[in-house]
Amino acid sequence: MLLLNPSIFFSFLITSIILNQIPTSSADNVQQYKKCSSSFDCANLKNLSYPFWGPSRPQYCGHPSFQLQCNDEFASITIMSQSYRILEVIDSDHRLKVVRTDYWNNVCPTNLKNTSLGFNFFDYGSDTRNLTLYYDCPYTQFPIPDSYSPQFNCSINGIQMVNYFMLESVLENGEGLVSLSETMGTCKSRVMIPILDSEAERVVTNSSVENLKDVIDNGFEVEWSANNSLCHECQSSGGHCGYDQSSKDFTCFCKDGSFPHSCRSGEHHSRFHCCVFCIQ
Repeated sequence: MLLLNPSIFFSFLITSIILNQIPTSSADNVQQYKKCSSSFDCANLKNLSYPFWGPSRPQYCGHPSFQLQCNDEFASITIMSQSYRILEVIDSDHRLKVVRTDYWNNVCPTNLKNTSLGFNFFDYGSDTRNLTLYYDCPYTQFPIPDSYSPQFNCSINGIQMVNYFMLESVLENGEGLVSLSETMGTCKSRVMIPILDSEAERVVTNSSVENLKDVIDNGFEVEWSANNSLCHECQSSGGHCGYDQSSKDFTCFCKDGSFPHSCRSGEHHSRFHCCVFCIQ
């Protein structure tokens, strides 16, 4: 029986193990790399990329929680079952400017509910504060300056309501605090709407309903987190960020395959080649 030289056999074994560790390139890999290499447009938003995906972009090119709906006039995203109209994407800072779709140019939606971002992938920006809308309240004379008259009327599901809007700072610092708090406590519903802190003064100095709508329509900022650092590493190595639907984890699509973090296959080949020949 022919016996192999131990050093040759050992080198062959190491080489076989290493080659099995290197991702193989396939038609699917090439297709994914090409598909995720180009940006896409979604209604009013242009040149979007990871973590977003939508009708014209495969899901594997984005993150599952960042699916976009692309209407004729605007793009929207659903966060914790709530739809948000996207006003702006600031990709460099991983920020979105959004407004609740049901409150767009409308302060009397049919379904009065509070919402949350969930905080797994999204968080409020530093320039965000809450504006509270009180619905179905008893009529009251506010013990605060006449220039601030935060009342608005509307009909929801056929019911006429007296409603008020209030910044918490006004409620806390206003004169007649006890009576004001008691009045707000008797309202049937209360909804907190995020607005930009830089816009908050406008609803105090001009408390008209049109101004209220305008402040809400200017939206608020949301910061997103979707493997941001891994995506930067991937892009820096020449790859395109994506999502492996099998492992349910981030993946980096490269010309010669997909990798967990970055396109380093060339480094792997070089290091493994050196390792094999150094053993002999």
